[in-house]
Amino acid sequence: MHVYKTFFKVMTKYKLSIIIYTAIVIFMLFSLINAYSASEEEDVAEKKYTLLIVDNDNSELSKELVKFLGTKHYLEDGSYTDEQIKDMLYYQYISEYIVIPEGFGEKYEKAAENSEASSLLQATYDEALPKGIFINMQIDQYLNAVKDYMNSGYTLEEASAKCTDAMDSSKYVSMQKKETVATQRVYTSFQFLPFGILTIIFSGVLPVIMCFNDAERKNRTIISSYKMTKRNFELILGSASLALVVTSLLVGLASASQNSEYIFTTSWWLSVTNSFVYTLSVTMLLSMITSLPLGINTKGSANTSTFITCIVGLCFSFLGGTFVDITILGDKVAKIGQFTPNYWYSVASRKIWYEGGNLSDVAESFGMQLLFGLVCLSIGLCFTRFFGEKKA
Repeated sequence: MHVYKTFFKVMTKYKLSIIIYTAIVIFMLFSLINAYSASEEEDVAEKKYTLLIVDNDNSELSKELVKFLGTKHYLEDGSYTDEQIKDMLYYQYISEYIVIPEGFGEKYEKAAENSEASSLLQATYDEALPKGIFINMQIDQYLNAVKDYMNSGYTLEEASAKCTDAMDSSKYVSMQKKETVATQRVYTSFQFLPFGILTIIFSGVLPVIMCFNDAERKNRTIISSYKMTKRNFELILGSASLALVVTSLLVGLASASQNSEYIFTTSWWLSVTNSFVYTLSVTMLLSMITSLPLGINTKGSANTSTFITCIVGLCFSFLGGTFVDITILGDKVAKIGQFTPNYWYSVASRKIWYEGGNLSDVAESFGMQLLFGLVCLSIGLCFTRFFGEKKA
C-alpha cells in the first residue's frame, strides 16, 4: 500500500485548496439553509425616515402635527446651523428639514379644504429623491383629514387621533402568504451537496493524480516491479477514501442543521444514499479526467486542477438543478442537464422530499447517475489501456 500512503502525503501539499473549497461550501450551505428556512410571519410596516422639525408656532395644531410625524418617522433632536443641516441632508442623515412657522395654525384654519397644506410649512429636502415628496403627501393627508373631522364636530385631539388611526396602513394591508413545504429546508440543504462533493474531491484528487502521472514518475513506475494496475488501484482507493470522508462530512453538516425529526427517516436514508451514489459517479468521472493525456507538467497541476474544478463544478451545478431548481429550468437547458449526474440527483432529491418517494421511485435516478459514472469509467479505462503502458 505504498502508493496509497504516498497519495495522502502528496495531498497535504494541496491542503490549502481543499480547506478553501470546504470553507466556501460550508458557508454557502448554511447561507442557503437560512435563506430557505421557514420564514416567520412578517408584519406590514411603512418606511420610516429621520426628520428634523423646528416648531416656531407652538400651537395646538403644530404640536399635534409633530406628534403625528413622530408616530410615522424618527425625529431628530438638537439645534444645528444651516451648514450642518445641509450636510445632514447631503449625507442622508436626515430625509427632510421642516420648519413650522409662526401663525401656521391660523393660516391652516383659513386655507381651503383639500389644499396642499404642506405648502404652509418650510420644508427642505433633496428633490432628486422621492422621500421628501412621500413625507409631504403624508402631511397633506393628515392636515386635510384633520380639517374634515373638525368640520364634522370633533375636537382637534379627537380628529388627530382618528387621522393617526386611519392612516395606519398595517391594519388594511397584509403580506402575501407563500405556500411553504415543511421539508423545504432539508431539501435545500441536500440539494446543494453535489457542488460541495464535486469541488472538494476534485480540488484534492486532481493535483495528486497529475503528480503521479508526471512523465518521470510514470516512467519509473513502468520499468519497476510495481505494476501499473496495482498503482492505479491504490490511487482509486485513495480517491475513494477522500470521497467517503468528504461526503460523510457534508451529509453530517446538512443533517445537523435540520430538526431531528427528519434524521434516520426513510427520506433521510434515501437522501444519504443519493449523495453516495452521486459521489461514486463523480469519482468515476474523475478517473476519466485523470486518464486523459492532458500533457500538463507538475508545476502547473494546481492551477489546472482549479480551472477544471471550477468549470466542471459550475457547469454541472447550473445545468443539473443544483443552483437553479429543476422545476424552473428551461426545456433546452433541462435536456442538456440530463447528461449530468447533478440532474438525476436533483430529480431524486425532489421526489424524496416533495413527493414522499420510496426506493422504487428514485431507483431510475440512481441508475442514471451510475450509468453516467460507468460510461466515464469505460472511457477512462480505454485511455488508460492505450496510454498507460507507454512511456511519457
